[in-house]
Parts: sequence; structure tokens; C-alpha cells
Amino acid sequence: KPNDKILILEDTNGDGKADKQTVFADGLHLPLGFEIAKEGVYVSQGTNLKLFTDTNGDDRADKVEILLSGFDDHDTHHNSHAFTTDPSGAIYSGEGVFLHTNVETPYGPVRATNGGFYRYNPQLRKLERTAQLSIPNPWGIAFDDWGQPFFAETSSPDVRWMLPGTVLPRYGQSTHKSKQLVEDAHRVRPTSGLEFISSRHFPDEVQGDFLINNTIGFLGTKAHTLTDDGTGYKSRHRMDLVVSEDRNFRPVDMEFAPDGSLYLIDWHNILIGHMQHNARDPLRDHAHGRVYRITYPARPLVQPAKIDGASIETLLDNLKLPEYRTRYRTRRELRGRNAAEVLAKLKTWTAGLDKADPRYEHHLLEGLWVSWGMNRVDQNLLRQLLKAKDYRARAAAVQVVRYTGHQVPDQANLLMQAAK
Repeated sequence: KPNDKILILEDTNGDGKADKQTVFADGLHLPLGFEIAKEGVYVSQGTNLKLFTDTNGDDRADKVEILLSGFDDHDTHHNSHAFTTDPSGAIYSGEGVFLHTNVETPYGPVRATNGGFYRYNPQLRKLERTAQLSIPNPWGIAFDDWGQPFFAETSSPDVRWMLPGTVLPRYGQSTHKSKQLVEDAHRVRPTSGLEFISSRHFPDEVQGDFLINNTIGFLGTKAHTLTDDGTGYKSRHRMDLVVSEDRNFRPVDMEFAPDGSLYLIDWHNILIGHMQHNARDPLRDHAHGRVYRITYPARPLVQPAKIDGASIETLLDNLKLPEYRTRYRTRRELRGRNAAEVLAKLKTWTAGLDKADPRYEHHLLEGLWVSWGMNRVDQNLLRQLLKAKDYRARAAAVQVVRYTGHQVPDQANLLMQAAK
């Protein structure tokens, strides 16, 4: 009987090493993506999207709900995976080639074929095919500081800006997948995982770089710059951040921790791939795996922000912190709080922001995102940001207009103004 698990690993004495393990959920079969939310943990499980909830606070899921069904899983290593959220809490996931998905939803069927991305809005329980692209294996999704989506795709490998491909797709046809950002000399495959460097614990010059892992041709993690380039981006290889001599090192995902260090998951397997080895080959390793923590000893760790149990005022102030993942987890916490209370305090917070702060418009944007996450967009803030000085803030506000037509009566007019 399959018994895959979601584990909670804790460092109870603060020495940087996990010393306690709790099984949050077991009896699973090939769960390829999960995302924590205030209401529980969303998990891709075979053909289903499920919500696992811990109702009594013992760190173990005791309630399971199937939210959507019909995701194709006949080639399991392509199944819906790599969950991450946009600034509103909508979950993005990737799906690989050869799959033909047909999900019945309250908004009509969502059909998807041969590689691309989903966006699932938990507040509306709305699923959409957000990008239908010509890609075999999209194994990484990340949002930058301003909420722009990027993806890593293993077979070239590619890292590309996702937005141009998010026009409404026609079934069975691929939309434009934007420009390849990885330099030819550093295209080593296959790639898994994508994360932007955003941590005061890491050196100043690497902030905003993206990280991608490689598991065959090169065993390690590469850092690449990302800078604006007209109506798009350009990149160059900066450094090999991690290089391993262990032939079984398989880094597959990474994320910055509350203390500003970088966590890296090593799948650690002798065999990799699927067509060249039998699925039941005894050399497949089902028992081992590692989590590495990367620090930069010359700089102090970041003092973790208070999030769980923090006051709404403290949470809103967290949104000024430089670390993307701190703001990510803070927005998640705010989405679980009382909406009326959060929105009232949000008005006070935005009114009190220092207009001379170089990050002023970004702070306003964080405020807009909080109201979006409550599914009650602050219309004044939205209109203010659509006319922001910084074009990145304006672009982010347009994304909010795009997804909130159900509460913005003049949506079409606002989009036309923005286009002009």
C-alpha cells in the first residue's frame, strides 16, 4: 500500500538542525505539490486537488476534502506540481507534456493538454489554465518582488517570464512562451526548482538573482542575474552557488527560511529519469533524502519576523521588510484573519506610510495585495496604484484588475486606461 507522507521537521533548540519529526499526513500516493494556507494544506494527489485540515491543533491532518477532480496522472512525473501562490493567495501549479486534463468546476470545465500552468483561487474555488505553453516539464514557478511570474522548464533548460503566455488559450494550441533567459553556455539539464534571492543574510549584490538546480549534467545550483530589458527581462550567469561531487545528489527545490538562510531539498537517488529504468528497479531509493541549509557566515542571520499570533499592526509592518518570503508568509497569515478588522487597519496603515520612502509605492502595493487576498479589493488603493510613478507598481495593479472583474464594475475602462 502506498504510504507517502507530508512531514513537519522542527529545529526545537535553534541549532540549525532538525531534531523533531511529525507526520502531518500519510497514506498518500505520489503527492507532487503542496501549499500551506490558513484553512489547511492544499495537495495534488493523483487526479485530485485535496485540502488537508488539522482541526484540533495536534499537527496532524484529520479532515480531507476533494476540491477538484479530473487532473490527468497517467504519467506521474508530469502531474500537477510545484505549488506556489501569487500575491492574492491563488495557487499556481505546473503540469507536463503527454497529459490531457479535464476538470469539472463550478465555472465550467477546464481542459488542458501537453504542458502548462494552472491558477486556482481558493476564495472563489476557481481553476483556470493560466498558461498553455509548448513545454515538456515545467518544474519551477516563482514570483518576483513585484508579483511577476517566472517559470523554469527542465528540458532545455529554460527560465522564462510567464506573463506573455497567460493570454486566454485555445484548447490544444500553445501560446507564446516568451524569451529564454538562461545563457547558452549555462544550459545544463534537467532543472527543478526556482527561487529568487531575497535575504539580508546573503550579499547585497546577489539580491534579485534567481536560483535553479540541476540534477544530471551538472550537480548543483546556479545563480543568474535578472534585470529589466524593455518589455521583458535579460539575465546572465553569475555563479555556481552549490556544486556536489556526490553522483547521487539531486537538488529539486529550495526556499528561503525565516532567518534568511536557504533550504535546499536533495532527493538523493541513484536512478533518475523514467524511460531508461524500470519503474520497479530495486535500485530506486525510497528511504533517503536530505535537506541542506545554506548560510553566509560573514553576515548575521535575519531576525525571524513575528507572524504566528502577531497583531494585525505587526503583520502589516512586516510587509515593509526586505525579505520576499517573510512577506509571503505574512500575507498568508493575514488572509486567515478577520477581513473587516484587517481592512480597517489596512486603511490606517497605508495612510501612515512615509511618502518619501523609496519603497513607498511597493508598500502601497503590498497593502493592495492584502485586500486582494481578502477578496475585497481596496478600490481607492487600486486606482491610486494604476497611476503610480513606478511602472512595476502599475503593472502589478493591472494584474489585480484582471482577476477582480467580479468586484470592479469599470474593469474594461480601467484596462483601457492602463493600456494607454
